[in-house]
Amino acid sequence: MNYDNINDIFAAGVTNMICLLQDSNNYDGGTLAVSGADFFTFLGKAAPSIYAHGDSYWGIGSDTTHLKIDNRDTRMRSLYREEGTLYSYYRFLKIRWEGWSHYNASGADYQLKYDLVFWDTGDISLHMISIPIQCYDGAFGFTADKNYTFTKPDADSPDITFQYYAESKTFEIKYTLLDLLVPFKLLVRDGTGKLYTVETQIMNEEMDEKEDVLVELEETNLSALLFKKKGFAKMPEWDLIKHLEGPAVLSWSDSRAFPLNAIITGTPPKQYIEGMADLSDGTVLGIKALNAEYTGTVTVQYSYDGENFTEELTMEEFLLMDLDALYAGLLDAKMITFRFWLAGDATLTSFVMNYRNGDDDNA
Repeated sequence: MNYDNINDIFAAGVTNMICLLQDSNNYDGGTLAVSGADFFTFLGKAAPSIYAHGDSYWGIGSDTTHLKIDNRDTRMRSLYREEGTLYSYYRFLKIRWEGWSHYNASGADYQLKYDLVFWDTGDISLHMISIPIQCYDGAFGFTADKNYTFTKPDADSPDITFQYYAESKTFEIKYTLLDLLVPFKLLVRDGTGKLYTVETQIMNEEMDEKEDVLVELEETNLSALLFKKKGFAKMPEWDLIKHLEGPAVLSWSDSRAFPLNAIITGTPPKQYIEGMADLSDGTVLGIKALNAEYTGTVTVQYSYDGENFTEELTMEEFLLMDLDALYAGLLDAKMITFRFWLAGDATLTSFVMNYRNGDDDNA
C-alpha cells in the first residue's frame, strides 16, 4: 500500500495489515519473531527478524533487548504487520503491538497500543495509539550504538523518532514525526503549454481554513530550478485541474526514478436512452399516467416527428406535465419519441406510459 502522507500510515490503523496474533492470552512474557524486510537494516546490518516480546520490548535483528516501551510485566494480545511505501518512494515495515500494561488486567485503563515503523533509511518511528492510565511506569530506552534514554510519550506528544545517521552509525531521539524529504516536485501543464502550480492558501484565518488553489505561472520553460522553486509535493485533486484543456501532471526528482500513483475517477459523459411510444391504435384515446423509476439527474426531451425535440425537462417536471396537452400535440402518425438524458451515475430503470381507452370511466 502506498501512502502520500506519513500521518495516513498511522491513521489507516490495521486496515492494510496482516494479523499475526489475534486476541491471545499466551504472550505474558513470550516472544514472537516477525519477518523483517530486506530494505531495512539496523546499524547497517540486515535484520531478517524483528522480535516482539509480551513484556513490551523489542529485538531488532536478534532476540535481545533493543527497544523498551513501558517494559514491565505487560501482556501482548494482538500483533499486526504491513509493508508499504510513502510517496511511492520510501519503503517501510509497520508492526502494531496491542495489549495491556499489566499481565493480569484487561480493562480500558490498562490498554497499551502502539505502532513501530522501520524505514528503508534506517530510521525507526514510534507512534502511541492507546496510552494506559494504570501501570504506565515501565522502562523506556533504546540500545543501538549506545544506550539512549527518552521521555515516555503521552497523549500530547505521541510520536518519537529514532533518526539514523548512516555515516556515523548513530541515532538521534526526536519527539516529532519523522520528517522525510518529499522526493519529487510536480507542476501542471495544459494543452497550450501554460504551467501551473498548486498553492495552499488561507481562506479563513480565524477558523484556520485552508484550500489548495491552482495558480498559473509566468514561466513557460521547464527546468530543475523551476520545479524546485515553484513545484508542489502531492498529486493535485482532479477538481483543481479538470477545467484545463488537456491537463498533464509533470514530475521531477533529483534522486531516482519512481512511479507516481494517482486515484482517478472516471465520470461518463452525459448520454441518452431513446424510445418511442406508438399511440396510433384506434383504442387509444389519451394518456392516463406517466411513471418512471430512476436515480440521479435524469432529463427528458420528446418529439412528435422524431427530428425536432423539445428543451430538456427534469424527470420530476416531465412526470407532472399536462397529459392532455402532451396528447393533443400528436401529429397524424400519433408517435412520440423520447430521449432520456442520464448525467454522471444516474440510472433509469423503467418508464411507463398508461393509455386511456374506451373502458376508462374518464374517457
